[in-house]
Amino acid sequence: MEGPTPAPTAASPTVDTLTVVAPKAEQEKLPTLVNRFVEAHSAISRIDQLSRWAGPVCPQTGGLTAPFDAYVTARVKAVAASVGAPIDKHPNRNFPCKTNLLIVFTTTPQTLMDNVRKHHPQMLGFHYAAQAQRLATVNHPIQAWYMTGTAPEGGEVELDDEFHRLPGGTAGSRLTSRISSQFMGVLVVIDATAIVGHQIGAISDSATMLSLAHATQAKGCSELPTILDFLNPDCPTGADPPGLSRYDVAYLKGLYSINPEEHLAAQRSEIGSRILREVAAP
Repeated sequence: MEGPTPAPTAASPTVDTLTVVAPKAEQEKLPTLVNRFVEAHSAISRIDQLSRWAGPVCPQTGGLTAPFDAYVTARVKAVAASVGAPIDKHPNRNFPCKTNLLIVFTTTPQTLMDNVRKHHPQMLGFHYAAQAQRLATVNHPIQAWYMTGTAPEGGEVELDDEFHRLPGGTAGSRLTSRISSQFMGVLVVIDATAIVGHQIGAISDSATMLSLAHATQAKGCSELPTILDFLNPDCPTGADPPGLSRYDVAYLKGLYSINPEEHLAAQRSEIGSRILREVAAP
């Protein structure tokens, strides 16, 4: 997994606070733009809900030099804590948490994903065998795959795959038990040949966004600022973004504050409302 290292401008072990600058959209258009922003950031799970971490996220980064790997891992933990995602609040050096988020820098991303498809197909996320090759195709410099599970109200999470039946229940129901979608493992793969000359801050924040939220891979660029447009082959090239946008941060805060057992429309609506409140805040 060794490859070119990004521009060494942020190798400090200290993680900066979230400082974001976003241009204001015209006020009357903002709700519509936010709705489209939320849809683009929120891929739908097997049970038509939004997935997120329900237990502590435990990241591990590999493929760069040790200081850069440590920086990326620390950045994910810092952002997770700031937006309300679950983290290990009392880590034990002698008993480290079990890795459930793997961020890999490699010069051969497709070879890596071909190996994942053959030997660890569950990491591709819920799919049927005929879909595996398409799902394992690398088409972005920074790309993520999500192993999800479905949890019934008060029950144990079940892996989402073609061999497991869904537990009984309905999202947002007042008549039956409710269900929710959870991340069980996330794999983020970064093409080390595509990040040469770019800042580690933008790279790590892009990986962080994909680590904490399952975004869609829609064509084109966002109408509102987002780190997901960084290195997007559909977007114009330009200076590296400073990091997560104000809208990205508000989205993550909304994602980790919604009721995970609500139906999709309610979840997206709550996130959109959170973004509008955050953007309007001084």
